[in-house]
Amino acid sequence: MLLGHKSNSPRGLAVTSKFVAIYSKLFQGLSPQSINPEHDQERLFSDLLDLKVDRSYLREELDKIPKEKCTGTFKPLLSTLFRICIKHARSIKNDDDKRLHAMETQSILVSTMLAKNLTGWEVMEILAGSVSQSDFVFSEFTETLDVLIGDSGASVTLRHQAVQLGLIFMCGVGQLSTGAYFLRRNFFPSIVSFVKSPEMEQYVFEAVLFLAILANYHKSDAAKLNTYLKQIRNSSDGDFMRKLCWVSNYTLGTSIKQYQELGSESFGLNLTSSFGAVLNRWLPENTLLLSHPNAYGDKYKDQPVEATVILLAVYEFLLSNPMFATVLIEDMVSPDDSVQCPLFCTIISLTSYLCTHAMSTASPRSIAYAGISINMILALVENKVVMEFISQNNVPSIQMCRQRSPPLPASKGVLKPPVCFVLDCCILWLRHNLHKRLEVPSFINVVWICYRVIWFLQHRRVRLDYYWTELWNSLFNLLDFLSSKLESLHTTGGVEMLISETLCLLDLAVCTSESFLPTPRLLHEFIYELVRSSSILKKQEAVIRTLAIPDSSTTRPSLRGDSIVTTLEHILSISSIFEAKIGSANIGNAKDTMKAVAAEIEANGLHVTREILETVPPTRSQEVLDFARIACEDGLALMP
Repeated sequence: MLLGHKSNSPRGLAVTSKFVAIYSKLFQGLSPQSINPEHDQERLFSDLLDLKVDRSYLREELDKIPKEKCTGTFKPLLSTLFRICIKHARSIKNDDDKRLHAMETQSILVSTMLAKNLTGWEVMEILAGSVSQSDFVFSEFTETLDVLIGDSGASVTLRHQAVQLGLIFMCGVGQLSTGAYFLRRNFFPSIVSFVKSPEMEQYVFEAVLFLAILANYHKSDAAKLNTYLKQIRNSSDGDFMRKLCWVSNYTLGTSIKQYQELGSESFGLNLTSSFGAVLNRWLPENTLLLSHPNAYGDKYKDQPVEATVILLAVYEFLLSNPMFATVLIEDMVSPDDSVQCPLFCTIISLTSYLCTHAMSTASPRSIAYAGISINMILALVENKVVMEFISQNNVPSIQMCRQRSPPLPASKGVLKPPVCFVLDCCILWLRHNLHKRLEVPSFINVVWICYRVIWFLQHRRVRLDYYWTELWNSLFNLLDFLSSKLESLHTTGGVEMLISETLCLLDLAVCTSESFLPTPRLLHEFIYELVRSSSILKKQEAVIRTLAIPDSSTTRPSLRGDSIVTTLEHILSISSIFEAKIGSANIGNAKDTMKAVAAEIEANGLHVTREILETVPPTRSQEVLDFARIACEDGLALMP
């Protein structure tokens, strides 16, 4: 048994393994013929693949080779090694060990070469030998992987190694041209077969992530060409989708536990399920050995764990497949005896942690994960079937993040409609991410989530018992922040749209408040907060003049098509009426102010002069094109 590069003989002498001895000569520049004149090149490499791969040695030596030498003096060795590994991996005459060694060698070769920041042309030169040979070599490569992944007669280890190799290659090339070879070959049937095979259960994670990475290759300009996008959209395989939901639920649950243990300063994992034990290999060692840094941001800088990348696979199906949302909420609609939390609840819980900590580390990665989770919730609330259930059925309380101050209010009761927790996530984002480097797209998506929820509630006349005042205050704080920090914001634009959408949301809430607020007191509190925030609303008039605020008629068909100026004027007119009533009564405390507001509403109503049309708001959920790079980085980090 070889440990490291050398093993100790009984006499204490260092003995170099045969694997290291042969490779060291190859890396010194010796030709295969000079290493063993009795055997040709094919025989030397064939014998080499019979040996157990010394992963650390091979990776270390390949890492040392400078990029310019990879395309120069070392190119014959590297391309020959890649091609011979393909040959032996695809040969059914070889035993499993040799085929495994071939793919393991390829995995190390591919990951180390692609880590050198190569161009697509350089990848072809190094791995295929030349651009002219790349079609043949990479076609054989993809065919080999596809056949092995889908081969139910192959060993579990072989199929798993093939998935890992494909994932390493696609994550490594990112959006380089060589990734197109995986679009020429349709891996979808093989991946589905892999995922549905009972014996491959513990490796489902890699397979569905591989599919998600394939679907995101050149997504912006190749949507019509990407066969994986089409097949995800058209799939009706419920069993496959349930497996995707199953593995996602376990994985995301582990991500939540990591946050919780950081918050409680307890660093041990308690994964009792068989799958949970396997999940440990996806968690880097340093997540289990975290120190106790003083700085808040440092504490969460590595969160979420890389395995959270499974969100991308869930989102791809949720966004494009009309059947998937129904499958996703199955375990919540018809719960079994399992103690496992339903996937919908897991997603909401994780989103609460992502939204709470997104900006605390100023990490583009944590912000991107919060962004995709917010997009996912937006897609869910835009689904009528999902909204019907989560707004009118109760579920056990979902664990929400309370690791930053101010925390969410204590939950009332054990059972609540899940949509309450959706709004909780929105409040957490609005509270904890007001920063000069404002993440405008996610703020807009959060406002759209709130708009969609309130529109549905008033449309279905669902009076939701919720601490609505927390949401109103968060929205007013957002507008206050935008108007007071406008000149110092470091954004890529879109602030004018964010202000416009927030005002449209408040106008919708004012116009329909009597349809979704469950008690007169909550209605009175809303108007009270409106009056109390009148100075903030008036500031928006100056902001609207400063910025090119778009006409809301192009964005809000659910309103009358009025301009944003008219929308703001309507909100201010209502606020002014109540403000005048309070002023004329010479009231000096909040309690009496609330009484005055209540009396005016009971006597004359809300003074609303607009009606909401029955038109369904437009669908806003969209592709998350910028997440693919982070997904590839995290996918590689999870590979051995």
